[in-house]
Amino acid sequence: MEIVCESAFPVLTQAELLLMAPLASSEQFSSGEYLFKSGQEKIDLFIVESGQVDMVNPRRGNELIVSHRVGQFSGDIDLLTRRPVLLSAIAVGDTRVLRVKNDHVRDVLLKIPHLSDKLLNAFQLRRELLSQAKDIGLKILGPAMCSDTNMIREFLHKNFVPFTWQDTTERADDGHQQVCLAGEPSVTCADGTVLSRPTLRQVAVGAGMWQHCPSQAIDFAVIGAGPAGLAAAVYAASEGLSTLVLDRLGPGGQAGGSSKIENFMGFPSGISGTDLATRGSLQMLKFGAEIIAPVSVTDIAPGATEHDPVQLTLDCGAVISAQVVLVASGVVWRKLEAKGARRFERAGVYYACTTVEAVLHDNSDVAVVGAGNSAGQAATFLADCCPERQVHLIIRGKLGPKMSDYLCARIRANPRITVHEETEITEVMGVSFIESVLLSKKGSQSVPLVVSAIFVFIGSESSAEWIPETIARDSDGFLLTGPDVEKAGVWPLAYREPCPLETSMPRVLAAGDIRSGTTKRVGFAVGDGSHAVSCVHRLRSIIR
Repeated sequence: MEIVCESAFPVLTQAELLLMAPLASSEQFSSGEYLFKSGQEKIDLFIVESGQVDMVNPRRGNELIVSHRVGQFSGDIDLLTRRPVLLSAIAVGDTRVLRVKNDHVRDVLLKIPHLSDKLLNAFQLRRELLSQAKDIGLKILGPAMCSDTNMIREFLHKNFVPFTWQDTTERADDGHQQVCLAGEPSVTCADGTVLSRPTLRQVAVGAGMWQHCPSQAIDFAVIGAGPAGLAAAVYAASEGLSTLVLDRLGPGGQAGGSSKIENFMGFPSGISGTDLATRGSLQMLKFGAEIIAPVSVTDIAPGATEHDPVQLTLDCGAVISAQVVLVASGVVWRKLEAKGARRFERAGVYYACTTVEAVLHDNSDVAVVGAGNSAGQAATFLADCCPERQVHLIIRGKLGPKMSDYLCARIRANPRITVHEETEITEVMGVSFIESVLLSKKGSQSVPLVVSAIFVFIGSESSAEWIPETIARDSDGFLLTGPDVEKAGVWPLAYREPCPLETSMPRVLAAGDIRSGTTKRVGFAVGDGSHAVSCVHRLRSIIR
């Protein structure tokens, strides 16, 4: 199956090849010789000078995926992540290439801006194409209505790891009743290893994306890879700070679960949360930041003195010593408090709305709960991506006060969206999967509604339960920073004021939704993360 997409496989001009030459070596490969093989880590960048390089899939008998001809180049996102590559590269005929060592790929991206744009755009598009191909990456076997199966799918999706998934659910003859087969989800790795009901860490190892995280000293540690954390990492790394991002699941945060963000400046036609996270990840990798996922921070401890680094203890056993730490772990969606809802989480009840969840319920009606922009975006996405379904938007109040006007107008004009105002879901009914919900409307008798899934966006709560209680919070559990720390009388240092984003623990900052008083918007989070880097520079100058 050959992939054809001109924008993903551009041809470099002679002028661009000349710019590349000082950073590369010219090498010759004989016909049939491998430039690299599937499973190799930290591969180099190859640009074809003469001859041809075929990218093939060894899992399908070296099936041709794409041919690189003169002026074209190999590689995708894994050139920056340095993970094991998914395809093999074979010379067709005597082939001469320009070879850029992996350690110098970032030099190309930083020193040749025009070429950087072309390479990064191609890398992103190629990974999207590979994600749509067959038998590339990991293979997941598991029932559709299984929280463990869907956690693995979400994890790989967030970390742009291609995978194929086979639903092990049987359907009855009438096409409606589903029965989950006995057994647990399993993952087959590229080398044939089979993982039965694996942890996310085991999946990460099997995918080659888990790098051993040694104890180390760095300038800046970022906890959370949502918009605030990614923005901070991009700016910090671009300004020469050694930067490490830590996340429990992968890039994107709460915004990563959004089907489309239309009110973020610079994207007039909107951008999905997944695309925003991918672009942010590529930017920070381009500048030299690193990300580790899945990993959790189990403790944050101040240094013995104001000049000693902050210590982060990770669940993998490593201890990170950072001059400055940013907590950007975001928020969590409030849970649907309806009878029977908890047992269907990630198996019919979802707190995100991307293709990972939507594809499970093609051709069936679904419900969206919430009155804000996230709910509105989910409703329009679900209605547009499957014309055969009806989307029921369940709102406890009225449509309008908490949602942008453009979304309200779009929802009212869409015949495939039914709005239920002043209504709540009081019960979720079903055995192996959701069969219906019970709707309760003020002043009316409860009525059943047949749906197969519920997408829930009913406000957020602080995710600070893992943070030491010595870091002060407001009454809702969000972290106090800057002037609010002083007002609360919990700032411990007499000789200086806290930075605007500094918490009650010196040199620990907070940004984005986890911080008290923020507007819980993507644009604000990005600005907050960028502002954090100014605080980093100020704090580093103080402790030197």
